[in-house]
Amino acid sequence: MNFIKSLSIGLFAMTAILSISSCTEEPPVGLFVETLDPLLDTCYLETAAIPEPKNTLVYDITGVRCSNCPKAAEQAKTILDANNGRVSVIALYADIPGLGALTEAWDGFPVLNSVDAQQIIASLGNPGSLPTGCVDQIEVDNNRMVPFTKWSSEVSKRLTLTTPVNLEITATYDASSKSIRVNTKSSFTESRDSGSMDIFVGLTENDIASKQSENRVSSGHVDDYKHEHVLRRLLTGSSGSAVGCKMVPGTVVEKQFSIIKDDAWKVPALHALVWVVNKTTKEVIHVKEVSVK
Repeated sequence: MNFIKSLSIGLFAMTAILSISSCTEEPPVGLFVETLDPLLDTCYLETAAIPEPKNTLVYDITGVRCSNCPKAAEQAKTILDANNGRVSVIALYADIPGLGALTEAWDGFPVLNSVDAQQIIASLGNPGSLPTGCVDQIEVDNNRMVPFTKWSSEVSKRLTLTTPVNLEITATYDASSKSIRVNTKSSFTESRDSGSMDIFVGLTENDIASKQSENRVSSGHVDDYKHEHVLRRLLTGSSGSAVGCKMVPGTVVEKQFSIIKDDAWKVPALHALVWVVNKTTKEVIHVKEVSVK
């Protein structure tokens, strides 16, 4: 096992050297879209674990100029409070074609939109309007975009399902290097076809004060509105990191990522998430979340 891990790290180093010498397209100003390669990416076998309960992931697709979107955020909080750590929420702020009037950042306030959020939304279909969202990326009434008024009922259904993989995640911040390291462990309890699963790792931030349209106040907006669960970065990129080994009961996949913290991010408010997705159906199989410490 140590040999396999050492070999994986060695291969990563060779890949990094080659990557430095290659050319990359410049991202839009203010948006960082580089995909990170895992520091560690290895598979091995151990005694199959007892399956754990399945958790559920909700995407809150939102915008700072959407005056009805705070109602969706309140619904997300209600779902979180009712389910004792078994639901995770990621708020997706992005430039969405046709919805610029609802998503354009306010001048002089923190920009919450990201290319990573934009790519997630594009992979699931055009929202058409805001607020909206997704529950485990499944189709509801032939549409992955689910009105926030239906999130609670769909979450309840998803929480009754089983998952073929147990997840573990840790996330630590080193102030001296300003680096965040995320370690994930995916332990399969059932067999799955090779190449059928992708692992995603992302960072979100809570308590970001920024201007938000709000139709329940006389001014029509709140300058210090607290935005929660804001997607800051996908460490795996929008296509995820493939499970590159045969998945049978006892298969363990470990992946480790490191990123330099953006100066705008506040560590006490950062969370790290890992979720596993069926590559064919896009269904989220399981999700886990921890605070960055």
